[in-house]
Amino acid sequence: MTASAGAESSADTGSSAGSETTPDGESGKPAESGTAGSGEKTGQDDTDKGDGGKDGGGKDGDQSDSSSSSSSSAGGSGGKGVPDGYGKISNGRFRFAMAMPEDFSMTDVAGQNSGGIFSESGGFPRVQVDFTATPGDDAAAAWQASVPGTRAQSDGYQHRSIKTIEYKGYPTVADWEFERNQKGQRIRVLNRGFKVDAQHGYAIMVSCKASEWDESECKTLRRTAFATFKPKG
Repeated sequence: MTASAGAESSADTGSSAGSETTPDGESGKPAESGTAGSGEKTGQDDTDKGDGGKDGGGKDGDQSDSSSSSSSSAGGSGGKGVPDGYGKISNGRFRFAMAMPEDFSMTDVAGQNSGGIFSESGGFPRVQVDFTATPGDDAAAAWQASVPGTRAQSDGYQHRSIKTIEYKGYPTVADWEFERNQKGQRIRVLNRGFKVDAQHGYAIMVSCKASEWDESECKTLRRTAFATFKPKG
């Protein structure tokens, strides 16, 4: 399917989706192959805030979102349900648009250039979005295949669940939840892998401190990421 290898292959985690890992990147390649890539850092942020993803692609193609990166309104319902302090990010490199906190930018590149890692300054919370042009047909099976490699390469990996879910009418979607130690902290991860169509597969991985998982900041980050995601191109 299109799942990302769900794990960040970084120096502090070492977790790839069961393939190569290198320092400072995060695995999470949408699983046409079930591998996570090399994960070198990016030297620049090619994310265009406020573009709104005019290119459209696949289901829910982003065609008319033109709100700026600072678009929000009192009461936390800016534009199309964007909370206060959030703005739209449109990324042509990894073919998606999404609302994220305004102080987030692309701080790393995941895997073998499979996706972008977005955060305030490289820490947590963070959102990783991976793209593949050759998605598979079974998101849950892709995640199951990725567990052994991620378990072996993560510090303190604790499996929580892999569940097939419904999301935006996409043909195959699965959520993978686990915990691990990163940067000296206990981190909880929700990694949603899905196929949009034959040319668009994605994984959205949200990582927060485990102790803050049920607090407002992390809940809002998860809900907003999933609610506002749109494929591009």
